[in-house]
Amino acid sequence: MSIIGMGPRGLYCLERLVAEFSAAPLRRGLRIDIFDRLDDFGAGPIYQPDQPEYLLVNIKVGEIDLWEASDPPVAAEGGLDFVTWYARTHPSEASLTGEEYLARAVVGRYLVEGCRRILDQLPAGVDVCSHVGEVVDLDLAAGHHAVTVVSGGRAASVRTDKVILATGHSSVEPGPDGLRWASFADRHSGATYIPFAYPVDERLTAIPARSTVAMLGMGLTFIDAALALTEGRDGSFVADPSGRLTYRPSGHEPRTILPFSRSGLPMSPKSADLPIEACELQFLTRRALSELRGPDRARKLDLDRDVWPLFELEMELRYYRVALHGDPEWHRLDRPGRTAPAMRAALDAYLGARPGLAHFDYRSILDPAAGRYFDTAVDFDRFVGRYMEEQIALARVGQKGSGVKAAIDIWYDARAVLGSVMQYGGFTPESHRRLIEDVFRAFKRVGAGPPIVNMEKLAALHRAGIVDFSFARSPRVSLNEDCGCFELNAAFAEAAAVRAETLLDARYPRVDLAADATPLVRSLRRRGMVRPFENRSQRPGGASYQSGAIDMADPTRFVVDQSGAANADVAVIGIPTEGNLIGNLTMARDAFAGRWANQVMREFELREAGSQPSFVEHVAPYNQERPARSGSAIGGRNDIA
Repeated sequence: MSIIGMGPRGLYCLERLVAEFSAAPLRRGLRIDIFDRLDDFGAGPIYQPDQPEYLLVNIKVGEIDLWEASDPPVAAEGGLDFVTWYARTHPSEASLTGEEYLARAVVGRYLVEGCRRILDQLPAGVDVCSHVGEVVDLDLAAGHHAVTVVSGGRAASVRTDKVILATGHSSVEPGPDGLRWASFADRHSGATYIPFAYPVDERLTAIPARSTVAMLGMGLTFIDAALALTEGRDGSFVADPSGRLTYRPSGHEPRTILPFSRSGLPMSPKSADLPIEACELQFLTRRALSELRGPDRARKLDLDRDVWPLFELEMELRYYRVALHGDPEWHRLDRPGRTAPAMRAALDAYLGARPGLAHFDYRSILDPAAGRYFDTAVDFDRFVGRYMEEQIALARVGQKGSGVKAAIDIWYDARAVLGSVMQYGGFTPESHRRLIEDVFRAFKRVGAGPPIVNMEKLAALHRAGIVDFSFARSPRVSLNEDCGCFELNAAFAEAAAVRAETLLDARYPRVDLAADATPLVRSLRRRGMVRPFENRSQRPGGASYQSGAIDMADPTRFVVDQSGAANADVAVIGIPTEGNLIGNLTMARDAFAGRWANQVMREFELREAGSQPSFVEHVAPYNQERPARSGSAIGGRNDIA
């Protein structure tokens, strides 16, 4: 059998397969072929151990544990969680609390070491063969699959029974803007268009010092790129006695970095006290939404009618619990046992009796620039500078000191609940579209931002005049043929424009199966073995929505072909499912790895016993008990799909 992609999720699949085999060995043994483009198996491209140390993970290191699965017992006699591993491998460093955000390279070394531990301690009967190269094809022939991998210009074919696609991020075909920008850069020697930022220490080396760089996108990739062009070019950040950072330039950085996006606003940093464990919501719960859908989950939910009132109520309650902490009347109101309608009525009555009390408004948090007028582009730059300082201050006091952070941070918990309905089309197509394209994007900016230190660095770069937000909010990008450079035109100041020699697309491409440019996915599409997931209306002739995710069967995650048939030999995990499932963009442990390993090993057991399994009969849906092989059971708190 084969695991294609050996980043963290591929590693989880390998560990669970070996654990399942150790618990109940097969008489004929098991061969596992693992494939990745890079030879640091376990890390994948995101956590490469040799990347610059200033690139940080976006989760607290206390959340990282390769070995947290427990049933069946972990492979290779277990291992250490990240915090303990770090203490043993970095004895001269200060002890970690688990609240830190460390370099992705360090986390990559932990993952690579964990993978090697598994491979070095395989149980008798298990053989793992590693293949470094690009998987370009998966073919069905003569009753088996053949994986084609290209390495060093040579192609090899590997026969396999079962495959799991853990391919992670993909490149996508350029859109009309990208093609136009690339063509312009080809015609003008002084213009450079860079369609993707990673790896930053390779892709961004061509950007000259003292030049002007426009960056499309203002999320986490933009921060990485900005740091690569400053700290990565021998600039440094120095803290004054109060802790405020100042940037000291090296002379090798760009003169100006001009980020821009739809909102024109950088991400808000994470709260200093953001909890590692999930928190329980009061009204927006899986059980409540499941009851709305009915016993057979037949009804599709409407975002506005069924869900959003509960989400708004949860945010308001979190906000007022902090803002009104010392008010005894509030404490009498906020008591357990109320239904959502009763709590809504009580809250409205409380607020109505206090007209002078500042009311919580999440809309002003999502876009504080909406409805505001800016005379000049410079005014907007100053506004963003103040906004960053305010967001840093809020993040420092955290959820316990800021009602705003307490309210917005429920997004981590709400996302999991919403995802439990959204998967496989539980919302109406229009609600699904709005969640993916509007709601998730807006709340990601304010709720899933960088650690505070990275926002402090960005603010220091802004104060140093290197990062300039003057043209950040929805500018028009034009191509100046006369000077051979890109030009940004401010949306709110018609006469304002700025030129840039380099245009960098500082975004990670969204999952889009139809536009995926990787050789393997192109081959699978050509063969008709995969198709995009589509949420269809329950009404004849009604609307539909394609999120870009790969289509797969519920609950097995077997890929679905163009005819609508599920392929019981090919499953998928992680980023290709994003847009149908949610929560695949971090390295959080995916409990599906354990369920998939159990499915595979159980089928192999049945084959040895001389019977052919039917997964329709043998695999139960999510949230139900399912048959376990040899007494095993799969758990995992991080499965939020």
